[in-house]
Amino acid sequence: MQSNYNRLSIAVRLALSVGIASTAVMAQAEDVANKDASSDQAQTNAQSQGTTDQSATKATAKTLTAVSVTGSLIRRVDAETANPVVTIDRSAITNNGSPTLGNVIQQLPSVSGNATNTQNNSNGGGVASPTLEGGDGAARVSLRGLGTDRTLVLIDGQRLANPDLNMIPQNMIERVDVLANGASTVYGSDAVGGVVNFILRKDYKGAELSVNDGISSHGDGQRHGGQFTVGATGDQGNIVAGIDYNKQDPVIATRRSFSAHQLSLYSSGPQISGSHTVPTGKFQLPAGNPNLPAGCTSGLLTLASGNGSSPSDYRCFNNASDVYNYNAYNYIQTQSERTNLFVLGNYKINDHVTFFGDAFYNHTHSSGQDAPAPTSGSDGWSVAANNPNNPFGVPFGDPAVPGNNLISTRLTGVGARVHTFSTDNAQVNAGLRGDFGGSNSWIWDASVDYGRTHRVQTNFNEVNIPALQAAIDAGANIFDQADPAVSAQLAKGVSNPVYAMTQTMKQVQANASGGLWDLPAGTMQLSTGVLYRKNTMDYTVTSDALLDVSKGTCVVLQEACGSPASGSINVKEIYAETLIPLLSEQPWAYSLNVDLGVRTSNYSTTGTTTNGKFAVEYRPIQDLLVRGTVSQVFRAPNLDELYDGQTITNPTVNDPCYNLTAAQLQQHAAACQFMPPNTNYTSTLNTQIAGHYSGAATVGSTLKPEKGKSYDLGFVYSPSWLEGASGTVDLWRITLKDMLTIIQAQTVLNECYADNGSPYCPFINRYGAATSIPGGINYVNTPYVNLGNLSTSGVDFTLNYAIPHFDVGSINPGNFKTSLSGTYIDTFKNDATPGAPGAETINYAGTYTQQFGNISRWRGALTLNWALGNWSAQWQSRYINHLKNLTSYADTGQAVAMPMGGITYHNIQVGYEWPTIHTKFDLGIDNLSGRIPPLVYQNGLNYNVDTATYDVLGRYYWARATVKF
Repeated sequence: MQSNYNRLSIAVRLALSVGIASTAVMAQAEDVANKDASSDQAQTNAQSQGTTDQSATKATAKTLTAVSVTGSLIRRVDAETANPVVTIDRSAITNNGSPTLGNVIQQLPSVSGNATNTQNNSNGGGVASPTLEGGDGAARVSLRGLGTDRTLVLIDGQRLANPDLNMIPQNMIERVDVLANGASTVYGSDAVGGVVNFILRKDYKGAELSVNDGISSHGDGQRHGGQFTVGATGDQGNIVAGIDYNKQDPVIATRRSFSAHQLSLYSSGPQISGSHTVPTGKFQLPAGNPNLPAGCTSGLLTLASGNGSSPSDYRCFNNASDVYNYNAYNYIQTQSERTNLFVLGNYKINDHVTFFGDAFYNHTHSSGQDAPAPTSGSDGWSVAANNPNNPFGVPFGDPAVPGNNLISTRLTGVGARVHTFSTDNAQVNAGLRGDFGGSNSWIWDASVDYGRTHRVQTNFNEVNIPALQAAIDAGANIFDQADPAVSAQLAKGVSNPVYAMTQTMKQVQANASGGLWDLPAGTMQLSTGVLYRKNTMDYTVTSDALLDVSKGTCVVLQEACGSPASGSINVKEIYAETLIPLLSEQPWAYSLNVDLGVRTSNYSTTGTTTNGKFAVEYRPIQDLLVRGTVSQVFRAPNLDELYDGQTITNPTVNDPCYNLTAAQLQQHAAACQFMPPNTNYTSTLNTQIAGHYSGAATVGSTLKPEKGKSYDLGFVYSPSWLEGASGTVDLWRITLKDMLTIIQAQTVLNECYADNGSPYCPFINRYGAATSIPGGINYVNTPYVNLGNLSTSGVDFTLNYAIPHFDVGSINPGNFKTSLSGTYIDTFKNDATPGAPGAETINYAGTYTQQFGNISRWRGALTLNWALGNWSAQWQSRYINHLKNLTSYADTGQAVAMPMGGITYHNIQVGYEWPTIHTKFDLGIDNLSGRIPPLVYQNGLNYNVDTATYDVLGRYYWARATVKF
């Protein structure tokens, strides 16, 4: 196969050198000039939420102007091509009722796995990293379960600098094309699982004002907003502008029964659990201390009554009942407020050249919330034995320090940890486009694209260790937080670190497309172009949160320690695609086309890669299309994976260097540096260490791109004998090797132990020979690496039927349209450490895990639309099949596969258009039956559920009024 692609590359470059390079340009798809209004109308009428109804356009296809197609550089007349594109038209977007686009896209059957949405809180800490997700108000999409980094988000075929779907103004979108297939030859890196392409509104005339509101049946989660859109069109061009505002209120986890407490799965069954760091404190007294109550064999005490000034105020700490419910503070829907502005337009300079431009700006203010900070003496603070507030007369602090005793508490008096995000996004795309040539007219464009994201994260009420120590030394009674005066003193022991991230994208692109020559079956088309793009990242951390890598600490608690980061990537690309019509209107070959594509990308970080595509479109009869595509895909390491600064994780590992002889230590010298023979620093081999997550370049490592292949074999049937009906079936498979993933500390230790020459050996940092614990693990770097293979396969299908109008006697029941779409995942196989001893390939299809998220085998959506006069209505059902939660028992650690039930959501909407006041009213109910999500227990972090997949708010009511001027 590779040799075929190489020959194709040579052929394309020869064609470029002969006649096309001089133009240096092509209109890549999404901004084609002079798009025929009849084409727009025909396609709009034919589209449903499932797919474009080809039967509605097939009869007039010969007369329509060629338009751009998502997943291809070639302008096409055909509504269906080799690309299995699902289209969500504007009516489907507005019928959904959601004021943001993230909720609309994430409900597609082809979306699975882990994705971010506004149900994701910050999950128990202020981890300060450029990649932080949760609480920032964003929504991202994961096609095929391959992750958000392997799904490319576009606006009119151009990359979105920040792939947050919620920042895109809904009122500037005409439709959304979703291609759940590899598209690296068309769009470059990241389009592994596919692309989501937002097509902008064009030629809009008039003005429109829309306001909306909504609230859950629990009386919370209220959202409201408004949109205003205005447009004008003339002989020389058009302009569309608008403003969009929406706001949603937060919802605390305790407002729903399934998330009111943290649930852990024990071998005996689910149990309510929580944190053993409690506001009344936990204090360890040495054995035999006279202040220990009778029967308190553990030596652990907690405050029971009084102000803690007397030992009699304390009782034994009970591990079973003395737990803190941190869910009482966590959000299951985050707070967010967004303002969007946009302007789109074009101006005809002359008959052959047009200026075009679009720009939009978004400001989002959002926040997540976690329980008040837990802290202990091991964080670096202490209470002296002679402290006047210490009733026990023994020192409390780091238990690793001789003579000190355990102390821990939760600073409830200073308030919850709130993580606010202020995010500004701006993107501008502008350029010229035109045409030249004779009968096989060519079009071209040249454009500049600029995007910038600036996000400021502030963590409120993080414990500041020196300040807390100063407050304790100044008289704050850490033993009695119930006293408001004490809380006021302890409030001096917190700070509000700030983390700022700025990312930019600068791109220039030139493209050309047109006919090469006429063949008996039609004109051979060629599209080609060149591109240069540069992405930069700059991340800063205030001094109180700046990580000391050697110590694994900073001024605030370890959870909030971060590191600055910066870096840039640039890429130069040249690409081409040709459509070759081989047969037309022959017996058993109504049409046969071959589509070939190639893209060469040179990255400043990883070098050059060339990827190709081969696609076939075959119509044995006019009603049936057989399509097949084989394409190479790749994903270059992104800025985060290369340049993220170091942050702390605390993995538990089994150190293979414990209790080895001198000869064994010599054999494994790289992994076991400084370790004395026959040494074990712990009573058990399993110990918690410091892990340092980071980008690869931050620790001197290098990365290469992920590479793989995408296959699709599909059938599209639009029967002429059943007007208004169409259906598709696509069998797909995606394979990926050299996956970019964060390496686990245990893998680093095991790989280096097995091979002294392993590239992972430099990631291990042990204490030197002159320290008190020579050879003990100080920390292990766990950056991004290329490790593992992934493959997934399955089937997509759609059925669409615009039911012909019928009357029941003298009664007109209206017009009906229905669509059904679904995805079946057959395999989702991951080989995490190929070649490692004991490594195995696991099929995650039909499972839920924290690593890959929800990979349910079956997902589907059924929609029924009705219209009669000024009335309209929609009923939509969404189905997610049952699956198994791969987790382990909290008490024994034994692996277990717990069943998670299937679920079906029903949404209804009804609308009435009042012509005399030019107003349409819409009412809707989402999750009509109030279904609650299946439980995943402690595997679901702080909520017991998979917030990336299931609805957590329950039944939700919404209303909207739209006025047209």
